[in-house]
Parts: sequence; structure tokens; C-alpha cells
Amino acid sequence: MGAAMNALSKTNTDGARVSASCRRDDAAICFLGAPQIFSDTVLRTVEAEVSPARSLRIGDFDSFRQAWGDDGRFEGVGALCTLVADEAHAETLLDLAEERMPLLERVKLIIAFEEDRFGQDLMDRFGARIIARQISLLPMNLNLTTWLLSLRMIVSGGHYIPPALVRCRPAEPPVGTRHGTMSHDEVAARSGLTPREAEVLGMLASGQPNKIIAGQLSLSEHTVKLHIHRIIGKLGVSNRTEAAIWYHRHGGA
Repeated sequence: MGAAMNALSKTNTDGARVSASCRRDDAAICFLGAPQIFSDTVLRTVEAEVSPARSLRIGDFDSFRQAWGDDGRFEGVGALCTLVADEAHAETLLDLAEERMPLLERVKLIIAFEEDRFGQDLMDRFGARIIARQISLLPMNLNLTTWLLSLRMIVSGGHYIPPALVRCRPAEPPVGTRHGTMSHDEVAARSGLTPREAEVLGMLASGQPNKIIAGQLSLSEHTVKLHIHRIIGKLGVSNRTEAAIWYHRHGGA
């Protein structure tokens, strides 16, 4: 963790709202990992600066499953509202999200990591799943203020992936050119999108930023933004993340 994070100086993050599930003092934010990563000081600071929910640390996944009850609660602590896993438990958390457990539907899932290259590797290997399941990636080497604000934004219902990790992903083939994916016509038929909008949706769902989409399709960024605005309206979703989720849930890669 960066020097500023180790210092844990007092920081005011009152500007963001915390989601209803994590605003309660009978809710729980669970940090899954070693005390070297999630120290007692980190847990106390999260309780003081991010959410009134109780913070607890559990060292391994087996202990987590034993402590987390069938009702979604930790005895004597509260209902799980956010689960933060360290690098050692990243793939376990991804598998857990893939199970689509009903108890996890309202839980915010976060993978915390130290090195940027670890985050890059996660996006290269699991980028589509991370986007589809709205799993956030939270670097531990941020300065304290940024780290707390990022965590509070996620707990408030947001979804965070560092922009550099999205930009560093290698370009993926357009929709319909990969095995097992929908063609542009299939996307259009299911959604009411035009073929071009379907193409933009496929690239958006693979994590491509507007600039990359524009370059690959020989469009201006303004035109890409207009396409995305129309896509969001036609799909009846609220933002590009929900559009990506729609794509993956309806047969996208």
C-alpha cells in the first residue's frame, strides 16, 4: 500500500452518498485477505470515513463461507453489503460471482490489488466477466484521499475500474467474429438496434473506451457518444455498464 495509505491521515469524504444497504450500522463490509493488506487501521478508517457499516477481516475463503450465514449475515455483525478481496482471493471472488448466488445479488464485489500489472492481467483474462458482473478493481497504491473516495463511490452503488486498465486491454474482434457470440444481425434483432449500434455495443461490452471504438470504426468520438446514447435508450438501461451487462446476459462473449 502506498505511503499515503499507510499514513491514514484524517480525510473527509462526505461528498458521496452510501447505498442504503451499507448506510445501516447492522450491515457489514468484509475484507477477505491478510492483515498485511487490510490492517486494523484500514478497517477503522473505512468505518469512520466511508460507511457506518461494520468492517471485518477474514483471512481465507473457507472461514468466510463458514462465518457468512445462509441469511446473508455475519453473526453479531450484520448483513454483508460489500466484499473486498485481495489478490490471493481474486479468482475465488470471480468464481463466486459466476455462481450468481442470490445472496450476492445486492453485494458490491471489489478486488483490491497492489501492482498495476496484476490489474492488467485480470482485465486481460477476465475483463468481460468483470464488466458483466460489475466487479470493481481498486488499486491499493492510491493516495489515501483517492482510495477512500473510490471505495465510497463503489459502496454507494458505483462501479470502478481504473481507466488505465480499460485502455490497456488489447482490442478484441468485433461482435460476431468470435466463436459463440451473437452476430450483428442477432444483436439488432434482439434489441432493436441498427447494425452499427450493435457493433458499437459489442465493442463497448468488451471494455473498449470511446476513443478506441471511434478509431476502429473510423468514426468521431462525438458520433460514438451519440450511438451509445441511442443504445442506452433502446435497451432501456441507465448507463454503458448496464448496456454491457445486457449484452453479456443475452449471449455476448
